[in-house]
Amino acid sequence: SSSASPVSDVFGGGGGGGGGHEYGANEQKEVRVAVSPGKAEGQRENNEEYMEREDFSFGNRGLEREMTNNHEGDKVGDGNPKTMPPASVITRLILIMVWRKLIRNPNTYSSLIGLTWSLISFRWNVQMPAIIAKSISILSDAGLGMAMFSLGLFMALQPRIIACGNSVAAFAMGVRFLAGPAVMAAASIAVGLRGVLLHVAIVQAALPQGIVPFVFAKEYNLHPDILSTAVIFGMLIALPITLVYYILLGL
Repeated sequence: SSSASPVSDVFGGGGGGGGGHEYGANEQKEVRVAVSPGKAEGQRENNEEYMEREDFSFGNRGLEREMTNNHEGDKVGDGNPKTMPPASVITRLILIMVWRKLIRNPNTYSSLIGLTWSLISFRWNVQMPAIIAKSISILSDAGLGMAMFSLGLFMALQPRIIACGNSVAAFAMGVRFLAGPAVMAAASIAVGLRGVLLHVAIVQAALPQGIVPFVFAKEYNLHPDILSTAVIFGMLIALPITLVYYILLGL
């Protein structure tokens, strides 16, 4: 005796007897899955809500596109070119920006305080207390050392010794040691300096570049490569140039 198996029932094959269906016979069976009414209604509501959201979002997108196109069409239709603000407004903005930079820089405060104290001390012969004078001297020496360290670090990070190039360095040296004394001579003559004082002023104008201009140039990123080259090479060639001025002026 043969017993029916689930596989034979599914594919339509009966038992070993002749009363069973042959393998491969097309017999369709309806399979139903029981779903609770609550779940079916919930899925239907979710689908409807999703469709409503999609319709609503697409409607908004279309409206936004239409409004954008109309707005762009209005802009193109106007044909008004963009105009730059007047020169007075640009100058005012530049001055405001420079003023904000200056009032945030400690060098500005120190320069103003030092100038004010020098005028007061000269006018009324007021002496600064020793403890304040020594403290300012220590801070001054430390600031000079930090400035030199910053200059050396900047030069070490450059790919070349002459960071600004040979032609620019030569032009900077010419301006410093030729144009500088010439301007000083003209200004000294204009204010009435003559004789030894005029010669001393010209020699002082031929001295090498100080470190403070490099500090400002590095702070505001205004050609620090040129200033660093002027400081380093100015110190190297300042001695022979100063001797030449000293001999020519008869000092």
